[in-house]
Amino acid sequence: MKATVLLILTMLGCGADKTAGETSEQSAPKRDHFPFPSMHMMTDGHVALPDDLPMAEGGTPVQTQRLAWRTGFSVAQSAVIDMDVAIDKGSLPAQSLPQTDGSVQLWDLTAGEPVLCFAELDAAETVSGEFPSIIVRPQDALKPGHQIAVVVTDQVLTGAGTPIETVPWYRDVVAGNPEPGLSDWVGHYQDLHTQLQSLGVTGIRLAFDFPVSDGGQPVRHVTREVAVPTAYTIDEVRSTDDGIFMPEGGWKQLRGTYTTTNWLVDDLRTELDTDGLPIAQGTVEADLRIYIPESVRDAEPGSVPVWIFGHGLFGKPDMYLGDNDDPSKVAKLADEAGVIVFATVWRGFKDSDRIHAIDIADDFGRVHEITERLTQGISNVKALSRLILETDVLRAPELMGLPDESVGLRYYGISLGGIAGAVTIANTPAIEHAVFNVGGGAWSTMLERSAQWIPFDWIMIENIPSPRDRQLLYALSQLYWDPVDPFNHTEALMGRSVLWQEALGDEQVPNMTTRMLARAVGATYLAPTLEDVPGLEVQEGPITGPAYVQYDPETVRPAEANSPGMPSGAHSAIRTWPGCRQQTAHFNDSIAPGEAVHFCGDTPCTASNPGS
Repeated sequence: MKATVLLILTMLGCGADKTAGETSEQSAPKRDHFPFPSMHMMTDGHVALPDDLPMAEGGTPVQTQRLAWRTGFSVAQSAVIDMDVAIDKGSLPAQSLPQTDGSVQLWDLTAGEPVLCFAELDAAETVSGEFPSIIVRPQDALKPGHQIAVVVTDQVLTGAGTPIETVPWYRDVVAGNPEPGLSDWVGHYQDLHTQLQSLGVTGIRLAFDFPVSDGGQPVRHVTREVAVPTAYTIDEVRSTDDGIFMPEGGWKQLRGTYTTTNWLVDDLRTELDTDGLPIAQGTVEADLRIYIPESVRDAEPGSVPVWIFGHGLFGKPDMYLGDNDDPSKVAKLADEAGVIVFATVWRGFKDSDRIHAIDIADDFGRVHEITERLTQGISNVKALSRLILETDVLRAPELMGLPDESVGLRYYGISLGGIAGAVTIANTPAIEHAVFNVGGGAWSTMLERSAQWIPFDWIMIENIPSPRDRQLLYALSQLYWDPVDPFNHTEALMGRSVLWQEALGDEQVPNMTTRMLARAVGATYLAPTLEDVPGLEVQEGPITGPAYVQYDPETVRPAEANSPGMPSGAHSAIRTWPGCRQQTAHFNDSIAPGEAVHFCGDTPCTASNPGS
């Protein structure tokens, strides 16, 4: 049924977008949902989302009880402000020029410091009775245990070019004349208003606040508790010696499984204890793939290093290393580096999970399923590292004695493999060096801007016609994404030997999320540079990680809007360049690893200068 919905929407081109003149029963969300998030959604020190959140007709209510363990909102939390007036978007701090002052501000009240941010008007087509929401995006990770304030000032202009008026409910509660239902909040908002003024904020037209908490505990729990695989199989050996086609540089592909801890009930969701931690459900079989390149055919026994590879969104390892076509040049990289590559699938985002993702877009109240399946995927990759390091799999006869067991394990991940991979590496100290190609974070911010989101956007519009309601759902969904979001694992990435490779104009993983993550882990920016990144120290190579480097595919840049970027190829281009492959192989080198070096001469790596 869901596949049919997608097919119909695809044929229609843009689904059931409503024009400004149309009306809908869902076009006017309850005011007590906005602004989001706020202290009004906290009870007894825990997040308490309302039960009447938007949902598809006949759909599943948002599973708010699954967040009851949380003591605050996300470290990557977007805020949504329900506006009752047209706003001049030019008066808002732009995505390309995030600010710590001006018309819309974020403040860390606990530290008494401003937070780098930008604000945008929702780019979705409006419905009758609504003006576009203002969405406030932090560009520095928020700190767990801290209180954050969102402030709208008189520098925000209306569509007529005049300063906005103070929001009536806020004006009245600060003045001590609250509207019904806000009497108990007078002291809170008066104190907030006074504190902001003491920090130098002027012209306040609206302010609200919320606490922040660490959302990474579920994944830290499963990666800490996942057992060493109790068994593995190698069921099939495919080889070019037998006439099997492989990508350039490929020689053998081994297919099998390994037994690991299962965290999913019905392969869909985790069962949580009272602390919000997943409960183990026995064991499950995970896919095992091992790739041996042509370059090690005649290598000395015990001399070949081992990497783990993390595939991209809705992919599988064979798409990169086992099929005849290798558009990402991962098999070529393995051949050039002379390494054996182990891989499994990211549960929740493998190729066959796309239909499940469509189901979620059709029934957004089940969003926790996709994030909890990815929790299983991260657990499976952690288990794969334990299989390699703590069992005899490297001595399996099919590997011909080639692996070097004395060399530490390395990781290379692309796209999703750079996002979920960063979470995995943060929770796997035994993997000492890792390269994340076009990875980022802040899932709820990434999704709307990703070219991959286009068909899901159509379905969301069909089921949740109100743009305000959709923004509310996207913003609160970050609470479900948190366990599998690198921003909740930055402390464990600080000081680590890791490298982020960014493609300018990436139409799937927005550059701003990669840069925000680089700032959060204290990464050093490898020169020569292409674009300035506030908050990052620039150094000539070689440098050690955490490190960050830019590549320029020289493609059309995505619009600065919360809408899907049109496919441009920027996301997938840079990993195919010789300079990028050499940098990856050098950083993950078996003898002198962890050194970020530039391989495109005296100027940055670009489509015109990809290295040789």
